[in-house]
Amino acid sequence: MLRDGRIFGRKTSGFTLQWHLTNACELHCRHCYDRTDRTALDLADAIGIVHSLESFCRKREISGNVCLTGGNPILYPYFWELYQAVAERGFTTSVLGNPVPEQIVSRIVEIQKPTYYQVSLEGLEDHNDEIRGPGHFQRAVEFLSILRNAGVRANVMLTLTRRNLDQVIPLGEMLQGLADRFTFNRLAQVGEGSDLELPTRDEYVDFMKKYTIASRTNPVLGFKDGLFNIFRYHFKRSPTGGCTGFGCGAAFNFIAVLPDGEAHACRKLPSFIGDAVELGIEGVYESAEAKQYRKGCSKCRFCRLRDVCGGCLAVSYGQGLDVFKDLDPHCFMRERARYLADF
Repeated sequence: MLRDGRIFGRKTSGFTLQWHLTNACELHCRHCYDRTDRTALDLADAIGIVHSLESFCRKREISGNVCLTGGNPILYPYFWELYQAVAERGFTTSVLGNPVPEQIVSRIVEIQKPTYYQVSLEGLEDHNDEIRGPGHFQRAVEFLSILRNAGVRANVMLTLTRRNLDQVIPLGEMLQGLADRFTFNRLAQVGEGSDLELPTRDEYVDFMKKYTIASRTNPVLGFKDGLFNIFRYHFKRSPTGGCTGFGCGAAFNFIAVLPDGEAHACRKLPSFIGDAVELGIEGVYESAEAKQYRKGCSKCRFCRLRDVCGGCLAVSYGQGLDVFKDLDPHCFMRERARYLADF
């Protein structure tokens, strides 16, 4: 069991390793967090991380999920060997990637059916293809049918910016019958994403109201942003799990490993917590840096929603704020009565 009881009272029997196997990618999305040429691990070092994850989970008596992503994870030269090794050790798997041919999906399923395969869309067709490249929208939509035909849960993720704010709900409507779940993350203004804009707090809360209403008739719309729990708290409803099931789960029930073995509390901002090859998963999880990220923002610490929210450290970082001291710039917990008076 993973416990954070001395701080927030969180505990969980599951842990996710989000593994960015390679930065190689056939796309060049305008909000990409990292286009650096990181050297991908050789197979021996990658298998070493799998072994260390196995030991970490056994010691803690927890289940493990390995989420393989990139870049495009299929472009990692040892993808199939690694996927086989992960499956053989009893971990559940998921894939965050680009549309791939049907035979690749079949080969993945033959080894082990992932709990889901997630692709990204950034809005309706014209806007999406401006961000992700010509023809991507249609390829992604066609790929969702391939996933469903293979019996694989099809998830869609969107990176929310000021420009696509009004396209999220229409896209969600279009995805009914095509995807199992559609969610979004707010843009982290990191890497190439620093050139894009976020909505203001007023604009974002107004959007959240519309999204909440739309979700009542559209079961595809999911809730990933912990700030939605302000609505639920205000109206005395049970909270959702937020980003990782525990609000911001950075370095708690989730860590990210980059292509060269660097471990980070969250992929969307520089949050180094150790080298997974040298230290193993146990070592990076128990590092002083990881413990600091688990504490999160000090101004959130005694909030009643801390266990299911904690804001988004990546959004704060992208806005030039101190992630350990400053509130998420879109947080409206203290002003919820004013914001929600007409809802």
